[in-house]
Amino acid sequence: MVKVKSASTGPLWALVGALLIAFAGLAWWSFQQISLMGQQLVATQESFARISEEAAGRLQAISGKVVASEANVNNGSEALKLQIKQLQDQLQEQNKQQLGVAGQATELDSRLAQMTASTTELTAANAKLQGEVQALTDAVATLKAAQGEIKDLSTEVAALKKQGNPSAAIARLEQDVLVLKSAQENQPANLDAPTNKEFDVFRIQTTRNITTLQSQVQNLNQRLNAPAAATPLGQ
Repeated sequence: MVKVKSASTGPLWALVGALLIAFAGLAWWSFQQISLMGQQLVATQESFARISEEAAGRLQAISGKVVASEANVNNGSEALKLQIKQLQDQLQEQNKQQLGVAGQATELDSRLAQMTASTTELTAANAKLQGEVQALTDAVATLKAAQGEIKDLSTEVAALKKQGNPSAAIARLEQDVLVLKSAQENQPANLDAPTNKEFDVFRIQTTRNITTLQSQVQNLNQRLNAPAAATPLGQ
């Protein structure tokens, strides 16, 4: 009978032990990795939490700023609306003032035109008045000259009364008196001067003097002619 030699189990047990050791190392390494991953996960969660809190704080701050900005914008908008309203009111007031100034300018233009017309009328009236004054002055000068002539004629009449037969001189004197009287009577019609009281009195006095002188000359002529007419009757 042949004896079968049984195989040795030592290597198998060694392999099993190695496997167990390997599994134990793998388990320990896996545990370490899992712990590390857990720690990393916790750290990541904490980091996310901090980030979330910071983000929430920032969002809240931003929201506050947005609200404040909106409030400022609203306040600024209200202030801007108020300024616009004030500017519109000022513009309307300026328009009213411009209309008033335009009306005043039109009224001033009308008054200026009236004053210009009045000035023109006054200038024309002044020129006419100066002409009338000059005409009156000339008339007075003419009357004064006539008075001088009347005085001279009166002197001649007085001299003729002392002469014997001054017929030719008396005829010339009568002619001068008639010319002077005609000039005196025609003078007011030829002048464009106003007749005032003093001028009328002066003219009337001159006319009376001429009439008196004419009467004296006629009387003197009649006296001179009377003896000549009476002499044939006496013969």
